[in-house]
Amino acid sequence: MEKELSKFQGILQCKCPRCRQGDIFENSAISINFAKTYKNCSVCNLRYERILGFFWSAMYVSYGFTVAHMITLMVAINVLTDQRPALWVFFVAIIGSFMFFVPVYFRYSRVIVLYTLGRIKYSNDPKVWEQQGE
Repeated sequence: MEKELSKFQGILQCKCPRCRQGDIFENSAISINFAKTYKNCSVCNLRYERILGFFWSAMYVSYGFTVAHMITLMVAINVLTDQRPALWVFFVAIIGSFMFFVPVYFRYSRVIVLYTLGRIKYSNDPKVWEQQGE
């Protein structure tokens, strides 16, 4: 029998918030179709998008990731260089590195919304799943 993942491990591995076994995304983060999300969990049949527009709140989480990324990068550039670099250096560094992290921010913002902001009570008891009709 497989050891049950903790909530943190489930978030890191992008697993279903209820059973922590089924995948949330169809493809890997380095795929062109990195945003393709399953409609339901393949193990417990939990519907991921609870209502239309459920993942809109993920934009706010992603925005937080982006702001933290930009501030960290700007501070790192200022600390690592002896003189103040030109403005174009900041733009190239931020936009270039941000394009690399877009799939990561997109996926983890959705996973965090599913785990924390969705306000859905998850139970590990399959009998409860049947009662909830999911």
